Amino acid sequence: MYELLILSALMVHDRTGYKLSKILEGNLEPRRQISNGVMYPMLHKLEKAGYITLETKQINGRAQKLAKITDAGLARFEDLMHTPIAMDAKRESNFHFKFRGLGRETVGFQRDVLHAYREATDSDIAVYHKVIAHLQSILTNPDRQIDVGWSLRGLQLALNVAQTRLDWVNDQLHDLDGLADDAHFTTVPEIMKEYEAKDFE
Repeated sequence: MYELLILSALMVHDRTGYKLSKILEGNLEPRRQISNGVMYPMLHKLEKAGYITLETKQINGRAQKLAKITDAGLARFEDLMHTPIAMDAKRESNFHFKFRGLGRETVGFQRDVLHAYREATDSDIAVYHKVIAHLQSILTNPDRQIDVGWSLRGLQLALNVAQTRLDWVNDQLHDLDGLADDAHFTTVPEIMKEYEAKDFE
C-alpha cells in the first residue's frame, strides 16, 4: 500500500523522492526510515507502470528527480482507494494510508472505510477479551502466575490501544452524521488547534 500513499501525496503536487520518503516515514511507526534503496525502486516501478513520470530538475542547486502523477496514476489511486483492505499484519498501516486519501472521496465512501475499520477493531477487541479470559483462568494455579502475569499486562496494553482506535473511529463517524453520501468532508479536526499553539522543536 506504499503505492497508495505515494500517489496520494503526488495528487497535491510534484515531489522529490526525498520528500516522498519523509511522507512515508510520517505515516509509519516513529523512527521507521525509508532509505533511497527502498524509495527509488518503488518510484521506478510506478514509472514503468505509467502511473508517474520522473524528471531530473535543478532544485536548490542540486539535480533531483521530481515525481509527477499521470492520468493513469490518478485512475490507479481510485482503484487502490476502493480495494478492500486485507485483514493481515499490514492492516493497520494500510488503513492509515487509506485515511490520508479520504478527503478526495465522498462522505458515503468515507463512512464505508470507517465502518470497515471499526469492524476490524471490534474483532481485535473480541480476540483480546477471549485470550484475557483464558489467561485469567490459568491464574487459579499459583504456579502459573509467573508465566501469565506480564502476558496479561501486555494484552491490557493492546486492549487499551484498540479501545482508543474504536473511540477515534466513532468520533469520525459522528462528525459525518447528517451529511449526504455524495457530499465531501475535509474539515480539520479541533485537536489541530492545540498543536498550532505549541512548540515541538
